[in-house]
Amino acid sequence: MADTLSGESSSSKSLLWMMLAFFAGLAVLLGGGMLLASRVMRTAGLSASMNKNTMHTPIGSYRLERESSVGPAMPLYPHAFLIVPGEDASAQAIQNAKLGVDAVVYYSPDLRDTIDAWYSKHLAPEFRRHDAGETPLPAILRDARVSDQNIAFVAERGVQVRIVALSLDASGTKITLIRFDKPPAP
Repeated sequence: MADTLSGESSSSKSLLWMMLAFFAGLAVLLGGGMLLASRVMRTAGLSASMNKNTMHTPIGSYRLERESSVGPAMPLYPHAFLIVPGEDASAQAIQNAKLGVDAVVYYSPDLRDTIDAWYSKHLAPEFRRHDAGETPLPAILRDARVSDQNIAFVAERGVQVRIVALSLDASGTKITLIRFDKPPAP
């Protein structure tokens, strides 16, 4: 009977050591994972609050934006989708950015009249509406390369110009939001 008790005692001690080793290994693995995650987060430049707009990585910095926040800060029609520019349009967008023009294009399957009515209600009173086909076309719209076939809402505050242009598309409406500063007078 003494042999059985010492055998059971030996196996319970082995089981105890195996359990301790298991939990110690698990703690080391968990601690290593937390350390690795901490290093990755620090390297990526993310903060615990996650409310920053820029993410810094070893290969560059990236600006994070919501789809509805891209481009000039103006109201966006709720049923509009961002049109991501292709290669040719990207080159033009870079050229515009160098000139200080911030423009972004959205698409909506809704009728232009519906979107026109929505913008009439949701834009600030400083926006003046210009009808499609209006003659003569205001110089500010010509400078911004807005077609005379577009309905445009224009606001000028000091040197800053903001434009919402609505153009007909084959199956809906293109909404172009433009913001730029007027060049100083010579």
